[in-house]
Amino acid sequence: MSKLFIADNLFRELLWFSLFLLIIMLYNTLVLYRRKITDRISLMMLATVAMCAFELMWEYFDGNPKLTVLLYIAGCGYVLSFIAFGAFLNWFFMDRFELMPNKPWLRGLLYGAPFAIFALLCVSTPWTRLLFWVDEQGILQEMVLFGSLFYIVLLGYLLGALIPALYYIFFGHNKDKTTKQLGMNLIIFGVIGPIVYLLEMLVIGDPDSDYYVLSPAVSLALVYLSSNVNTHMLLETQAKVEAVETDLRIAAKIQTDALPPVAPEFADHLEVSLRASMNTAKEVGGDFYDYFTIDDHRICFLIADVSGKGTPAALFMMTAKTMIKDYALIHGDTAEIFTAVNQRLCENNDAGMFATAWIGILDTNTMSLQFTNAGHNYPMFKRQGEDCAIMKKNHGLFLAGMEDTVYGQSEMQLQAGDRLLLYTDGVTEAHNPGGQLYGDDRLMEVINNTADDKGETMLSRVLSDVNQFADSEPQFDDITLIVLTIKK
Repeated sequence: MSKLFIADNLFRELLWFSLFLLIIMLYNTLVLYRRKITDRISLMMLATVAMCAFELMWEYFDGNPKLTVLLYIAGCGYVLSFIAFGAFLNWFFMDRFELMPNKPWLRGLLYGAPFAIFALLCVSTPWTRLLFWVDEQGILQEMVLFGSLFYIVLLGYLLGALIPALYYIFFGHNKDKTTKQLGMNLIIFGVIGPIVYLLEMLVIGDPDSDYYVLSPAVSLALVYLSSNVNTHMLLETQAKVEAVETDLRIAAKIQTDALPPVAPEFADHLEVSLRASMNTAKEVGGDFYDYFTIDDHRICFLIADVSGKGTPAALFMMTAKTMIKDYALIHGDTAEIFTAVNQRLCENNDAGMFATAWIGILDTNTMSLQFTNAGHNYPMFKRQGEDCAIMKKNHGLFLAGMEDTVYGQSEMQLQAGDRLLLYTDGVTEAHNPGGQLYGDDRLMEVINNTADDKGETMLSRVLSDVNQFADSEPQFDDITLIVLTIKK
């Protein structure tokens, strides 16, 4: 069995193995890790897959005069995909090492010009024979530019990344660990090729063409580099995600701590019971509630729903909540509170955030309730012995909507046994798998059926009924409830 035959079979087996691994890694990158195809890592791996595929075409078509055109296509595809790989590899590492030129024309000269030149050489090589040509036996012959310019450009791309990598590893003490690890993998990549080449030479000796042992060595080195670069980038992304999740957990804790207790006890107002519940759709939410005493005979309570969800809504929520409480301790009625808060929130509101809100002030001496609604859901009111009803009073636009909005207010007399439920639209707009909304009627039915229960029991029944109706459908909005009960 000749050395050339051994080399040829070893070459094909290693190349098929490399192609198989690269395809799996490309699939994982695009589908499992959800990287874009335009990401330089994805493009680098796509180029390596194409390079191995064209190289196999070259191997199987070589020596068949009837497949001359396909052999030219295989050779051109191999050259261009290899150049593309070198360009994307260099671009990726130079960008990570913060050495990427800022000027677009210079980047175009470094990466676009070589590819364009080789594309032109590939198109013209059947006539010019500058890169390669196919002889009468159907064998692709490498010409002078293939053995010189082609390898010079590739070596330039590789050294252009390797040299900064060496500097980065030994002198970049203040740089991040992930980039140092990437630089180390690039250096190992540069060493793997020659090592595998020498090992192959020891096994099969010196075949007629170094190409048979050089190409598998390069392919296996590409597998190593692609897999490790992708792994380190995934770990880096995971670390960033974990950092964000940690920040969100802290933000959620801060937000929760900023809210009053869900079961406050007003020592001087034992005839009044206030209970609350809040379930956010994300780690942090835009809903909020509050209740506090203004003086020895007045209690203020409110609920609000900020537009959007997540961190921006939570930040706006904290601002609005603080303002409302500050102005509530200064102004004498709910209309003045919302008018002043709206004016402040409209200032420098470039993000266009807004909030619907409802505020009430209860005088515990007279049981007179003064309230203002800024575009929020109408509360549900249940008087003892009567069915639940909707309090349809709308006194103005949502907060931070229009700067000069002046809000109105209403008053009502409460008595023993009365119950008032405030809620955000996460309750009534919860939907089931069939797309039906929970709605007002279902909510009023639960209130009617829990008229004699404690406030916390009623809230628990409402949440349980909403979850049962949703039937495992994901919660899409924050769900917040406050119930005011005048004890009998």
